[in-house]
Amino acid sequence: MQRTTFSRVWRLFLAIPVAMATSAAFAAEVGPGYDVEMSRMIPVRDGTRLEAWITKPSNIKVKLPTILTLTQYDIDGGRHGDSAGYYAHRGYAFVQAYVRGRGQSGGVKSDSLGVQVGRDGRDLVEWIAAQPWSDGRVVMFGGSFVGMTQWQTAAQLPPHLAAIAPYVPIYPGWDIPNTNGIPQAWTTVILGYVAGRSLNTGFMRNEDYWQGKMLEQYAAYRPFHELDSAIGIAADDWWMLDAQGARKSMFDVWLDHVGDAAFNLAAEPQADSYERMNFPVLTVTGYYDDDQPGTLRYYRNYVAHAPGAAVAQLHLVIGPWDHSGAQEPTKMIEGAPIPEAAVIDMQKLHADWYDYALGRGPLPPLLHSNVAYFMLGADEWRYARTLESASSGKELTLFLAEPSGTPRDVFRSGQLISKPQPLEPPADIVSDPHELPELAVAKYAADENLTSQFRAFQKRAITFHSDPFSQNAEIAGHIRLTLECEADAPDFDLWAQLLLVLADGSTVRLGEDIRRARFRSSQFKEELVKPGQSIQIPFEFNWLARRIPAGARLRLTIAPLNSPNYQKNFNTGGRIGYENIGDARIAHIKIFHDAKRPSRLELPLAAPQDGGMR
Repeated sequence: MQRTTFSRVWRLFLAIPVAMATSAAFAAEVGPGYDVEMSRMIPVRDGTRLEAWITKPSNIKVKLPTILTLTQYDIDGGRHGDSAGYYAHRGYAFVQAYVRGRGQSGGVKSDSLGVQVGRDGRDLVEWIAAQPWSDGRVVMFGGSFVGMTQWQTAAQLPPHLAAIAPYVPIYPGWDIPNTNGIPQAWTTVILGYVAGRSLNTGFMRNEDYWQGKMLEQYAAYRPFHELDSAIGIAADDWWMLDAQGARKSMFDVWLDHVGDAAFNLAAEPQADSYERMNFPVLTVTGYYDDDQPGTLRYYRNYVAHAPGAAVAQLHLVIGPWDHSGAQEPTKMIEGAPIPEAAVIDMQKLHADWYDYALGRGPLPPLLHSNVAYFMLGADEWRYARTLESASSGKELTLFLAEPSGTPRDVFRSGQLISKPQPLEPPADIVSDPHELPELAVAKYAADENLTSQFRAFQKRAITFHSDPFSQNAEIAGHIRLTLECEADAPDFDLWAQLLLVLADGSTVRLGEDIRRARFRSSQFKEELVKPGQSIQIPFEFNWLARRIPAGARLRLTIAPLNSPNYQKNFNTGGRIGYENIGDARIAHIKIFHDAKRPSRLELPLAAPQDGGMR
């Protein structure tokens, strides 16, 4: 009896390790496979502590490379919920840190757009590299604002920064909060999105509210500097110090410095920083991305100043996407269907590229050359050594023409022709700040997308059409429009849009741009217009690559810019953002289109194909 009991106990004892192993394996199988450390407070050099969530693979036995994202949005995965777990399963630690003034991070919010955010990024990189679970290599991740924090961190040259992957990065002072010197209303929406310390997703989704407020201010002719408070932005939440050292709303400080290069570009990475960068870079933007200008400014500065060995490790992917679509491509972007080949898995591309940059895997096939761009119409990826070499260096120039001077409407339009006409009267455009054209088209503007045509039918708009193309033509680069002008007011704004009109009458936007006369030479050079002075207004549309099919035409529409989306120009040359309707002046603008002063549209022709490489 005793022997039998002992025997059973011994068999049970022997079975325990097997059961424990089976249980452990089962737990690993059903668990998420990673662990999260929430709200770790990480000190930076001045003693400020930044809040971070740290995600690592479960039961790690080796040291890991780390992906860092430095953000103003969220650190719990609310916007990109699967990123932390996805990268943990790929063998990375993933650190999401709040910038100053967000979450539980200390410090002041306004420091998150300047050099300070780069210093904090450097300190975070070096803190990570010193952790016992880190293998000492840190790469960075994220888009938009989070793309900007990567470039700012890189400019501080952290010794353990191994690569960055900024997609659609904003460029403070260059593409926000102004467009070519014209203040954006959208800036107040972003300030509301990140008002306080949490991410205000309900506010962001409530477009009826903030779009309604923008339209309300516009209809009441309210001074633009009041827009932030009208939307609800607290001046003691988003603030900066003014020239006298007093606190002032950030929105007002920005308005005080429109056109001031020293202020707006004070924090941009400098040539000497690019010269010392020596790590791989992957950057992404889209043809319809509002922050493409910033993305390409970073890219071009890097190409111009970084060492040759670093430039050889620079990759740019540019495709048929808008700002959000470049981060997560979908089959439909702003009402336009996107070819299947352009709907790529951006997260996998980045993960594979991180593996390559760290010597853990091969180069992703899409990145076999330094630039990958998508040729719409041909619906295929093409490749180049540099973005500029995707263009042939040749242009198709079309001149504006209309025998009567001013095109009457979209059905009785002017022409886009191959040679300027010797003698034609100019086209006349009236810019009247008293008018509120957006109220008449509000129901259309709410659903405006890449296929919309209604802008050509607006009051004050003038339109020019090309003849149908006799054969296919491929363009790659920035389409440019130069208007030869005179005006009887010291300042005015113009808007231009170029549509591709297909044989069936449907359209898709090729480009759109806005310009302010006082900043016609540069957004940082103010020159008011003198009566009778001949001036050029240069427009530059976003970089794109597209095949124009035989039988298609181009439609160019030009109109005064008069929109709630931007600060209204009262045409006086006065203080930007502080004028009201009592100051308004009607501007009469002449656009010349004769041989002496030929207004023209220039389309960059794509480089010929030679096996997919330039």
